[in-house]
Amino acid sequence: MAKRHKLQLTDEQTQTLHHLRDTAEPAYLRERAGALLKIAAGMSPHKVAQSGLLKQRKPDTVYAWLGAYRQQGVQGLRHKPGKGRKPAFAPLSEEDAEEEIQHLVGRDPAGIPPYETRWTLRTLGRSVSWLREVSIPTVHQTLRRLGISYKRGRAYMRSPDVEYTQKLTCVQQALETAKQNPETHVAFYQDEFAFRRQPTLAKDWTQTGTKHPLANQSLHDDETCYGMGALNAHTGDLVYQQTESATVVATHALYSEICQRYPKAERIYVIQDNRPVHLHPNLLAALLPQTSSFQKPLPPSWIGKFSQKIGELDKLPIEVLQLPTYASWTNPIEKLWRWVRQAVLHLHRLADDWQALQQRVIAFIQQFQGGSKQLLRYVGLLPV
Repeated sequence: MAKRHKLQLTDEQTQTLHHLRDTAEPAYLRERAGALLKIAAGMSPHKVAQSGLLKQRKPDTVYAWLGAYRQQGVQGLRHKPGKGRKPAFAPLSEEDAEEEIQHLVGRDPAGIPPYETRWTLRTLGRSVSWLREVSIPTVHQTLRRLGISYKRGRAYMRSPDVEYTQKLTCVQQALETAKQNPETHVAFYQDEFAFRRQPTLAKDWTQTGTKHPLANQSLHDDETCYGMGALNAHTGDLVYQQTESATVVATHALYSEICQRYPKAERIYVIQDNRPVHLHPNLLAALLPQTSSFQKPLPPSWIGKFSQKIGELDKLPIEVLQLPTYASWTNPIEKLWRWVRQAVLHLHRLADDWQALQQRVIAFIQQFQGGSKQLLRYVGLLPV
């Protein structure tokens, strides 16, 4: 091997190249350092290019690395500023380019010729100034690099509440207060769900062909039971009751059980939807003075007396926080009801034993009493 193709290294240079080969970022520096170490060990640059690296290189490429190292040392192995192919979104930064594309695909393309309801690679390329001169495949590659992918749509309903953001901000503030002061403040997501005697239909395993899983119906009249629950947003503790109807008295009973379980709490936030029973004057009068600006005030006609039908309710240290209207996705406990239906109610075989079915629902939910990280993960309040 010609002398100009050999490489003599000092101990310090050898250690530096070993360090680059094992730990350097970006990866191309590790490859180049490894190639130089093999040349220093006696392998020819040509041999290194052909079979000494993970990826076969042209011999001239390895010779260029060797020459650059001789002239500039380790700095000669790095890419020069401005070298290499420029991304399609240059001179924008990757963050700015991603933000521009995200904003564009979130808009309705119907106002842009050819007036389609969905974006195509062609219409995206025409609508973005720095994509107009590139090919359709390059537009696709650029979108993938920016984290924009082609996905199947999902049904979506938008809450009509004009105070949507403000209400969720208020909820987040209450959650943070409870997190910082766990001894005196507690935050619960609260909701109700209904289930019936007859089993609900769902998929199950069965023989291939015309045979189907059967839902065993009862000849008894269908009946309905209401489950009322409150989920501790930080511990996963679940307070649950079942009742024939979700009335003011039943709701107050649930609130009372929450307060009994947390006797030291000075303020308990109950985050719930806008069901009329939650805003009943008799119920609000039994709670703490409500500080939320979204609360409906007591009606002027209410004179401070409880109705005879409801009776007087004990005062409770609870503040109610209303979620946005028609926005069930903002209440995590809704996912627990889905879990109950999937695990207990779909295709159940207790249609002729209504009491046993109700007890089975209670037994399933009691596993979360006292706190459950599994439940918090399922409803999305704890990272998976």
